[in-house]
Amino acid sequence: MKKIIGLAIAAAFGLSACSNLDHKTAHEVMSISNDRILKEDRSFNITGSSRIYISPLAEAVLADEKVEKKAEAKAKDAKAKEGEAASSMKVAQEDDAALKQEFSEREEAEFRNAMLDALPDGNIAQVAVDYLDKYPAISSYMEGVHLNYESAVDLSTRQFEMIPELVINNHNEKLSIKLPMKLDAEKWEIYVDLPASVSAIVNVYTDEKIGKRLIKEPLKVSLKDSTDLKGVPFDHIAEAAMRAWLSINKSLPADAYVFKEMDEFGKSHKARYRVRYVMKPEYDPIVMKAMAKAFDEELSKLQKTPQPGSTEEDYKNAREFFSMSVNISDNQPLSFQRIFGNNLVVDYYLDRKGRMLASRMYMQINGTHKAINIIGDSVYSNYGKPVFKLNPQGKGITWKELKEFFSSNKKEDD
Repeated sequence: MKKIIGLAIAAAFGLSACSNLDHKTAHEVMSISNDRILKEDRSFNITGSSRIYISPLAEAVLADEKVEKKAEAKAKDAKAKEGEAASSMKVAQEDDAALKQEFSEREEAEFRNAMLDALPDGNIAQVAVDYLDKYPAISSYMEGVHLNYESAVDLSTRQFEMIPELVINNHNEKLSIKLPMKLDAEKWEIYVDLPASVSAIVNVYTDEKIGKRLIKEPLKVSLKDSTDLKGVPFDHIAEAAMRAWLSINKSLPADAYVFKEMDEFGKSHKARYRVRYVMKPEYDPIVMKAMAKAFDEELSKLQKTPQPGSTEEDYKNAREFFSMSVNISDNQPLSFQRIFGNNLVVDYYLDRKGRMLASRMYMQINGTHKAINIIGDSVYSNYGKPVFKLNPQGKGITWKELKEFFSSNKKEDD
C-alpha cells in the first residue's frame, strides 16, 4: 500500500513539473506563447494604458535612495491629483484600475538601466527633449496626457476591434476622446465610430438625413467593393501575415529573450514568468528577412487552394508588394533606437503554460539634461470569450454615400 501511495505522489509531482515551462529557455517560452495564439488562445481582450513623464537625466540613470524618495513624493502628488480629477470627472474606467498602478522607482530604474546599451550621441529626439526643457508648462501639460486603448481579437470569427482613447487631465482641463474601430475580416469591412465633434463637423457639409445617421451609425468601408482591389486574396494575405508575424521571434538570437525576476506588476497578474526583450537595431534585418520568408512560405501553402476570384497573378502581386515593403524597411529600418536614440524594452508576463497575461513597455528618450520616460501597460483577459463593444451589425454610412453627397453638393455650389 505504501508503495502505491509513494508512486502516486511521485506521479503527481511528475505531472506538476511537466505542466509548467521551467525547463525551457526564455526564447522557447516566447515561441510557445506565440504558437498558443494560433491554437488555444485565439480570442481575447487587451486593455492598455500609457503615460509620459519628464525627469532629470541623472534620475533616469541612477537608482539610489535619494532618487527613490524624490520619485515616491512625485508619485504621491500625482496620485492625489488623479484622485481629485476622478471626483470631478466620472469618465474613469473601474476595470482599468489594475493598469494605473504606480511604478516603484526600483522597477523604473531597472528598465532605465537596461537602456544604457548603445546610446548614440545626438539625434532628433534629443533635440526635441532639449526644446521641451526650455518650456516647463509644455512639459507639465504632456505629463497630463494619456493614451489608453481597449481591443478585442477573435481569430476564429476573424473579428478585430481597437478603441484608442486620448485622455487629457490637466489644470482646468479634462477631456476624453475615443475612436472605436472594427475590422470584420470575414466580410472585409471596416467600421469607424466617429467622436461626436467630428460627426458635427461632417454634418455641416451633409444634409439632415446623413446628419441624423451620423449620430448613431459608424462609417463603413468595404474593401471588396473597391474596383482597384478586385481579385486580391485578402483572406490568405491576412492569414499568411499573421502566421509570419507570430513566427519571426524564432529567428532571433537565443539571447534576445531573457528571464527576469518577477516584479510586483507581474505578481498582481499572477504571472509565473517574466521575459524581457530589448528591441536592438541589429535585430531589424533579421526580423524583416524572416518575416518575408515566412510570409512567402505561408502564402504558397494557402495558394494550393486559391481564394475564389483570385488568380495566380493576384498572388504574385501580393508577394511582390510584401517583398517591396520589407526591402524598404530593411534598407531604412525605422527602429526605435534610430528614431529616439534608445532601444525599446518590453517585459512579457506569462502563466505557467505560456499564456500571455500582461506586458509592460518602457521607452526612454534622453536629452542633454532631461529625459522623457514613456511607460505602457497591456493586460490580456477574457480568453475564449472576448467582449466587443462596437457591434454595428452591418449598419453604417458607406464612403460611397458620403462621396456621392459631397459630389452632388459641389455641383450645386458650382
